[in-house]
Amino acid sequence: MPIDSRPKYSKIPDKENTKEALDYTHKFYNNIPLPFVIIDQEYIIIEFNQQFIETFYYQRNEIIGKSIIDLVIPEDKIIFLNSIKKLNISENVFGIEFQMFKKDKSIVNVNFSAKISNKYTNTSLDIFCIIDVIPFRKVHENSHEVKKLELPSFLDYIGMHAWYLKDKETYGGANKTHADFFGYSKEYLENRNIHDFLPKEVSDKRIKDNIKVFCQKETIHVKEWATNKKGEKRLLRITKIPLINYEGKVEYIVCTALDVTDLKHAENTLKESQERIRCLFENSIDAIWASTKEGVIVEANQAAADMLGCDIKSLVGKNIIDFYVNPKDRLKFMEMVEKDNYVKNYEVKLKRENGSEIDCILSSTLWTNTFGEILGYIGIVHDITNLKIADKELINSKYFLQNTLDSLPDATFSIDLEGKIVSWNKKIEEMTGIKSQDMLGKGNHEYSLPFYRERRLALVDLILNAQEDLEMRYENLKKYRDVAEGEAIVFDSKGNKVIVWAKATALRDSNGNIIGAIESIRDITDIKLTESELNKVYIAIDQGPGIVVITDTIGNIEYVNQKFSEVTGYASNEVVGKNLRILKSNTTSLEFYLNFWDTLLSGSTWKGEFHNKKKNDESYWEYATISPVRNKKGEITNFIKVSEDITLKKKVEKQIDENIEYFAHLIDHIRNPLSILSGFIQIKVEEEETRKRLLRQIERIEEIMRTLDKGWMDTEDTKIFLKKHK
Repeated sequence: MPIDSRPKYSKIPDKENTKEALDYTHKFYNNIPLPFVIIDQEYIIIEFNQQFIETFYYQRNEIIGKSIIDLVIPEDKIIFLNSIKKLNISENVFGIEFQMFKKDKSIVNVNFSAKISNKYTNTSLDIFCIIDVIPFRKVHENSHEVKKLELPSFLDYIGMHAWYLKDKETYGGANKTHADFFGYSKEYLENRNIHDFLPKEVSDKRIKDNIKVFCQKETIHVKEWATNKKGEKRLLRITKIPLINYEGKVEYIVCTALDVTDLKHAENTLKESQERIRCLFENSIDAIWASTKEGVIVEANQAAADMLGCDIKSLVGKNIIDFYVNPKDRLKFMEMVEKDNYVKNYEVKLKRENGSEIDCILSSTLWTNTFGEILGYIGIVHDITNLKIADKELINSKYFLQNTLDSLPDATFSIDLEGKIVSWNKKIEEMTGIKSQDMLGKGNHEYSLPFYRERRLALVDLILNAQEDLEMRYENLKKYRDVAEGEAIVFDSKGNKVIVWAKATALRDSNGNIIGAIESIRDITDIKLTESELNKVYIAIDQGPGIVVITDTIGNIEYVNQKFSEVTGYASNEVVGKNLRILKSNTTSLEFYLNFWDTLLSGSTWKGEFHNKKKNDESYWEYATISPVRNKKGEITNFIKVSEDITLKKKVEKQIDENIEYFAHLIDHIRNPLSILSGFIQIKVEEEETRKRLLRQIERIEEIMRTLDKGWMDTEDTKIFLKKHK
């Protein structure tokens, strides 16, 4: 089975099978009244229909990216995996019966059918599954019998590592990719102990992870550096899945691994790219600033400060309208933005801080967050004061436009109404490896060849002439007014497939007539991969050992992790939206809480102990660190509390204090008779009998003290403590 190296959200059909794939997908979605789900070769859910939601109660954001194996009851996972294994022999499997969990953990009996297909993409095999819920479960003889696991032969032809373990340190088998990586044969790895071919530090780490899977019966994901037979260190992303038999015991651990070394390098490349963008912003010859919808400048480059005759610090925080010679120009600018969502080559007079006037050309676009919410505007301003003496039309139509396009961080080109290329910026030269002089003036969809390896419609064509077929070629396609944007898979200059975000906008003349269209293309491959890694970080937080709570600025709970629920007894849906006061034990003073809030609202981190109560009214202690979270403006938006349960520690400390108090009381009882004896010793005793009695009493007390001392030191707890800490 070939490996799809692209992220799962990038399922863009290839040209040969586009119509067939679309017809196939729509047929399933529109005509099947049964739960329908699409999974990839790692059993990850990538799509499903409405009937699946109605049957299993999951919402889209709760199930996309989740393994379908997690929905199968433990004792039936081997049945599911064996049915998928049959797809190596036959393109279809029908009538496989097992049980699955709904969202509410209720169990349903299902009749499972699946079809393997590569019509959706030529580089991966997806599995189309139909899940028919049946009112009863047919029990087959020996249906729960776990037989010897065998790796299917087709796994030898994929680039992914695959192997399985019979116990925490013994291989059962491995595919050719895994064996070749370490320089061994498949036969050598069968029934081989991990210590036989892996360094001790590596094998010990893997055994530790294996023990965790066997004990917890849960799938884990780890990253490990491994040395291949060439001596190269490669980063492997390993998934370990427990196969549970009918007795509820882990029979095998199935392991898969992907070489993500290149992805790690891509992450570093992304950071470098971000730095280059920042460098471009700071060193641009054009003034660039970002402002709120009200016009308050929140960021600006040095060129903007130089143009307006002030420093950056004094510029940030001022309203942009203060720099307009005619404030009505600002109002006109706002009208244009509200109408078209952008401003291109808007000529305006601005004034420097000293009052002198400058002629400028302003281009601005909406500044939005990841949710599409408008935060303000980003403007690029070019000072044309000295250029006004020259040919104004030439500067506006050619020089300024080209320089503006070349300063953009995105690959950008534009076409006229006849489809001929009229601009091709430097960024697109870098992306395609084709110079502008080789593209300008060409038509017949020449601009599509570098990206799609064929002459075809692009987003700019959708702006000029809407095409239903074109809309099918882009993921997450959005179209509003004269703007269209979406995601697609294209080729870069080296022939590699990359994920891009493209945005196309209509070009208008001074009278508002459309004279062409412009398209910007941005490589978002690394960003998409980084988003995937962040999801993993979120999972790690949710499953971590510490109690994590996120609140708003007044203590209303927005998020709790699993550890919070384990300690307090509250489920997430029981506390989200409620105030942290639900945990108060009413044993803490008002002064404590006043000092607590003073610390947080001042922007400082607070550390200390809380005496709280659980859902069942049982009290507990926790040691917490609470830190403020700020937005880009430096405003506190949330608080994060990370804490640990110290109830047991507090109980131990209390017992120690009580023991010390008791011992001190005992010493006082011993000290009193000793004082009396001491007084007698200090006087001259004439009577022999009295002297002997004093000596006997002293000897008796001395014996008691030795016994007490020895008894304390000989206690088992004291010996353990001294052995550990002395």
